[in-house]
Amino acid sequence: MHRLLFLLALLAVSARADFSDGNIVDSLPEYHAQDASAAVVTEQNLLASERFWPYQVALEESWQPAGRGQPLPPDAPGVLIRVDGSGLARIDFGRDGLYEVPVGRTDLVQRANRIRRGELEKIAPNFLLAIAPRLIDSGSDSLRPFPVGAAVEQQAFLCVFADPDAEGFGALASGLIPLRERRGLLIILFPQGARADARVRERLRSLKWSVPFVYDHLSESYTRTLLADATPPPAVLLQTRDGRVLFQGGWRADAVPDLKSAIAEAFGDQPTPSHYADRGPKP
Repeated sequence: MHRLLFLLALLAVSARADFSDGNIVDSLPEYHAQDASAAVVTEQNLLASERFWPYQVALEESWQPAGRGQPLPPDAPGVLIRVDGSGLARIDFGRDGLYEVPVGRTDLVQRANRIRRGELEKIAPNFLLAIAPRLIDSGSDSLRPFPVGAAVEQQAFLCVFADPDAEGFGALASGLIPLRERRGLLIILFPQGARADARVRERLRSLKWSVPFVYDHLSESYTRTLLADATPPPAVLLQTRDGRVLFQGGWRADAVPDLKSAIAEAFGDQPTPSHYADRGPKP
């Protein structure tokens, strides 16, 4: 597990390098998170200030995680996964572990205000920055990356954690049919079970469910990082471009109305157009 988390941390730290590739940069619109006129970011309004969430954070003082032999040292760097409403930040410290850390033990608020004032650059929303270069387009006739520009269009991401070869996967895909026309929503599959990328692509094409999916060698580490602890797949996680959770839990067919309600509450009825609005499993 530590090796996988360390791999994820290395990938996260190198995300800016990934975006330095000309093709990816050309697909990204200019992003300006700074807004000095916005309210000062505090621990109390962090959820409402997600556009200022930094991609990386650090501990301000030594902190002892439960179950760890040694405390994490001051200035220990990590990748911010998300913030919840209880004053905790989910942070991936690479080989040092993944923890829910009290926001006050980190420099998260300070970095958020630096972004707000324009003193610290934020080149893209956090989840988008982490995931966009690591998706495969299952709608393509060959194994090709999913267009970064198509991911940038989206406001919400429905992460589906499931084994594409498992019994019931077809029913899961069919169960998500009501969301296929939802503008501004991109469904992403995180394949479980160490399935080869070509095999996953063919499985999705056989179902006519042309959703992008995460590379096999990255899927397990992203699953551990994104899914709440003790949530076994199949599961779904609905979140914003910066990683704020709108809905999460084990998959069940009757969750679709809840997902639709969460999207409508967060974004209203007319979010931006979805690249995959007309592609998906047919009834």
